[in-house]
Amino acid sequence: MSPTPDDHSAAERSLAEINADIRCLFARAEGRLSDAERIRHAVLLQEWAGAIRASVVPAA
Repeated sequence: MSPTPDDHSAAERSLAEINADIRCLFARAEGRLSDAERIRHAVLLQEWAGAIRASVVPAA
């Protein structure tokens, strides 16, 4: 099964990179997100969750 676009982008960026983007988003918005920033935040959270899933190593 081929990866979805979201899975592919999550694999390309590290959790640290995604987390940094989330932190920068809130820093620029001074803690109050506009509608567009909320959408961007939701996309980043999906990417972050995909990166978490990709980083899980199955137990032996």
